[in-house]
Amino acid sequence: MRTKACLALALVLPAAPQPPTFEEFLAGGGAGAVTPGISEATLDGRLAGVTEPDPAVLEQDRNQPERIQTLDQYLGQRLSARTVRTAREKLRSNGQLLRMIDAEYGVPPPLMVAIWGLESNFGRFTGTHATIQTLVTLAYDNRRSLFRSELFDALAIVEQSGSPPAELKGAWAGAMGQPQFIPSSYRKHAVDFDGDGRADIWTNLPDVFASIGNYLKKSGWQAGEPWGREV
Repeated sequence: MRTKACLALALVLPAAPQPPTFEEFLAGGGAGAVTPGISEATLDGRLAGVTEPDPAVLEQDRNQPERIQTLDQYLGQRLSARTVRTAREKLRSNGQLLRMIDAEYGVPPPLMVAIWGLESNFGRFTGTHATIQTLVTLAYDNRRSLFRSELFDALAIVEQSGSPPAELKGAWAGAMGQPQFIPSSYRKHAVDFDGDGRADIWTNLPDVFASIGNYLKKSGWQAGEPWGREV
């Protein structure tokens, strides 16, 4: 009886809508709507080279270290004696620049170097994934609103800079440059500290450190206060 009832109910109820194919998703703008300042023609052009989700991005998304490691394992892997030694060397070699940025934003040089070191290994690894492809992949996967929004911010960066989308590269989750800013953070916090006309967080250390300082200051950093206490 129960089996028949379930079958009858299944026949009466409408079928669950099928998720769109990747092609249908892209045809809808990759995020469901066109953001102000980016035309449909521009959107289509920027997404023209994206033909399928990036499987490497999805694999990394499902195996993030923060999800599969304990805090002690995570810190032990990243805070090696070599990393600490390199951080001290970088603090000394960039001391003058860091002091200038500290004077501007009130963020201690050791903190900026620590963030720089952990985010990109002191600028050695800023990511090799095409950012537009990455964000389209993650926006399509479960249609996550965060990545749809970041996709449009990335498109706006490309639009404003005039650079080809393929030149915008970063890590698997869309974080870019030496401080690993997601596109929205870049648009809000990246700084052209040396005044060359571009906030270059990929290759320009003055811009890298100033962007870190500006990010923290705008996020509520209070000069002179400790960053944390062990409990």
